[in-house]
This record gives sequence, C-alpha cells and structure tokens, in this order.
Amino acid sequence: MPCQLICPNLRCRKILSVPDEVRGKLVKCQHCSTMFRVPEAKRPSAPAEPVAAASGPSATAPKK
Repeated sequence: MPCQLICPNLRCRKILSVPDEVRGKLVKCQHCSTMFRVPEAKRPSAPAEPVAAASGPSATAPKK
C-alpha cells in the first residue's frame, strides 16, 4: 500500500504518494525536485511497559 508523505521543502509542501518499495531510499519530489529519504515502515513493537510503575524511588520506598 503506497504511503503518503509531505514534501519537506517548506516552499513546496505537496502531498506525495510513494510505493512501499522505496522506503528507506532517496526520492525526488515531482513538483520541486527536492531529494529526500522516505522513512522506513514502522515495525510493530512490543507493548510498552507502564510508565507509572517506573515513576521513581518514591513509588517503591515506604513512607515514614
């Protein structure tokens, strides 16, 4: 499925549709000829650990 990107050139900012085959490669905007790298696909990551459990020493230290 093609991904949609915005041209990084601040004077252009066109929405571009690029195929998945070019992820991680340099491409050229068809409108302004700016060269930029298409980001890699997001990898499914492991579920993040809860932030509240690692809030600091006050969360585990007994109160006096």
